Amino acid sequence: MNLIMKRKIKEKGITLIALVVTIILLLIISTVTVSYLSSKGIFNRVDEATFKSRMKQHQESLYLYINNKYMDAYSSNQDIDTSSINAGTTLKSAIEEEIVMDIDESDVSDNLKEFIGDTTKSEDEYLIVYEGELNYVSDKDRANNDKYVKWCKDIGINIFEYTRPAGIQIRNGNYELVKGIYMCTPEVNKGFNKTRTRYLDVNSSGYLVPGRWINKNPNENWYDYGSADGSKWANILVENGGQSIYYTWIPRYCYKLITNTQRTDVKFIDINNNYKDSNGNVTSWDELSKEGYQVPEAFKFGDTELNGFWSMKYTAGDTTSSPITFNVTASETQAVIKNISVKDATNIKEYVIGINGNIVKRVKDVSQPIIIDKYIKAGKNTINVTSVNSNGEVIGSMTKDVMPAIVNKPDLSGFNPDTTFYVQYDDKDVETSVIPIREKMPAGWYSYANSRWANIVTRNNGLETYYTWIPRYEYYLDTQNQRAEINFIQGTGGAQTTGYQVPEAFKFGDQALTGYWAMKYTAGDAAAPKFDSEMVATNNSIRTKGIIGTGKANGQKYRYYINGSYKGEETDSSKTFEFSGLSANTLYTILIEVRSSSNNSYLGSICKQIKTVDANKPELMGFNAGQTYYVLYDKDGNERIGDKVKNDGSNMPKSWYDYGQSKWANIVVTDGTVSNGKITNATKTTYFVWIPRYEYFIPSTQSAQIASGRIDVRFLSGTSADVDNGYQIPEAFTFDGKALTGYWAMKYTVGE
Repeated sequence: MNLIMKRKIKEKGITLIALVVTIILLLIISTVTVSYLSSKGIFNRVDEATFKSRMKQHQESLYLYINNKYMDAYSSNQDIDTSSINAGTTLKSAIEEEIVMDIDESDVSDNLKEFIGDTTKSEDEYLIVYEGELNYVSDKDRANNDKYVKWCKDIGINIFEYTRPAGIQIRNGNYELVKGIYMCTPEVNKGFNKTRTRYLDVNSSGYLVPGRWINKNPNENWYDYGSADGSKWANILVENGGQSIYYTWIPRYCYKLITNTQRTDVKFIDINNNYKDSNGNVTSWDELSKEGYQVPEAFKFGDTELNGFWSMKYTAGDTTSSPITFNVTASETQAVIKNISVKDATNIKEYVIGINGNIVKRVKDVSQPIIIDKYIKAGKNTINVTSVNSNGEVIGSMTKDVMPAIVNKPDLSGFNPDTTFYVQYDDKDVETSVIPIREKMPAGWYSYANSRWANIVTRNNGLETYYTWIPRYEYYLDTQNQRAEINFIQGTGGAQTTGYQVPEAFKFGDQALTGYWAMKYTAGDAAAPKFDSEMVATNNSIRTKGIIGTGKANGQKYRYYINGSYKGEETDSSKTFEFSGLSANTLYTILIEVRSSSNNSYLGSICKQIKTVDANKPELMGFNAGQTYYVLYDKDGNERIGDKVKNDGSNMPKSWYDYGQSKWANIVVTDGTVSNGKITNATKTTYFVWIPRYEYFIPSTQSAQIASGRIDVRFLSGTSADVDNGYQIPEAFTFDGKALTGYWAMKYTVGE
């Protein structure tokens, strides 16, 4: 008994030791593995993917939020302000203390979640929404800050620098030490449109050149009131409808006339008229006034003392028209600027493109559209085109606001989904139109931001009618520049922008339309089609019998499609093309696209709908079986008389007829003798051909049909009275009120 107990205890002890050893080994392995994975950057890649995924999610939420706000505001003929900073609670107080942009503390709110949804605690510390865009606040003291900055730049998120920059800063008119001199700094936070006003810098040659817009911090060289020659005062350019107005900031000053030198001594003073030198020593107004200094009356407006004022230097350009104009459209990701025109291009060296206060591109050639793939944000975007001369001076400037072109989706409900096709054009304007609208719309079918409008074509018996979708929009007539500005409208709302109106065409009776299809033109002639092909169906195939028509010529290729699916190409117009393996009693859409063999340009097409159905089987009950024979023809048309018919048709030859190949059923009734496929000793012989029930279409008058050699025939099953649109059934298939599956037509009689 004791031996057994000891043995059990010993076995149990071994198990515990093994477990402990195993755990130690696992810990060692996991430590090595983690170290290895970290050294290989696998964890970093996971972190990067997670971070980017979160940021993209916030970007999408912000985009939807801003656009919805704009739509709500426009519907009430209002506007929204996206210039404020929206931060997390943690970041709000720090921004209020250290923000360096021209934003009052009252503009900073802690409603970040309202814009981008739920955020983590860390995101509250480094994300803000500013001017409708998501920004990452870079803080060098934050762990992994450099990685976050890089990852944000990778996916197009702006970096908001958290440190106070050196040099000139906007102080909203406060008395500050700037470049060795105390002065009331230029006040740009009042009275100016931030998207229409920009700093004018002085370049190395002393010329005023366009700088950033005033919603950004100025460059270091914006002004220097302590310069020796006094030439670097603060200048701004205000542009409105193409008219450029130049202003110079006059800081508050006092002056004294020095009579013996005929000079004037000027000192920059604060709002209380006190003067401070570069060392911080203050001279009060009492002392200054005793010395004979006085303050110009211009620094007093009514009862208000001014810290300075903007003096208009001059207005550039002709006030009757703009020196530069352009058109612009925008999508969610890019802006397209085109049709740039100027009154006089003689002295223009280049064009400076600005978007939302950022100079983003400089171009010399404006003959082609200028595509900007960055800087577009949700909601309203401000686009500026400025022409400058060789000195960098402004010749002309124009600013426009544009919303991303989000249009009402084309309504295709009123068209035949099988015979209406999406129309696309490549960069060489070559048309492709083979996908029926029953299918999913192809990628890139339209992009109104890139002036690629939605086009379709309907095809019917040789006629091709092209349409363009006009989505609902508002417009404004710029009579000064003889142009129309349009903004697309989602839904069926009225004009959303002051001064704009919605065209009457978007109203049908009392119903407001999301858009309408405008007919561009109709190509072809139903009486004499440009291209045509006879088509015949069997129970499981459809055959086309070559190409005819007024447009047929050498150097063409023919592409064959069924229900939008490509099946092959021919260059011989006389060839038969077969679509095989089809389902019985099924309607198919056949499209034959005709293109030039030399340059692949689109020349025309043939589009028809046809159902797979066999021609009705010949009925032989009414003939004398003893004198009636099958008539067969070989490929060269040579006749051979076959066996006698059985009235139930049980002995029909396999090759007797094939209506899909235009091989019709023929019989002959004779009193003669049939031997070796020929008739002899006959006194009377009559030939018949079986006409199975069919429907037909004649494009125009009978004479026109003869001239074009064209008639469409489609066989019908049984005694069906259902016909396709525009088709009819011959009266011969009705006898004494009874519908016939077909009839025997007498071809001719030989003999008595």
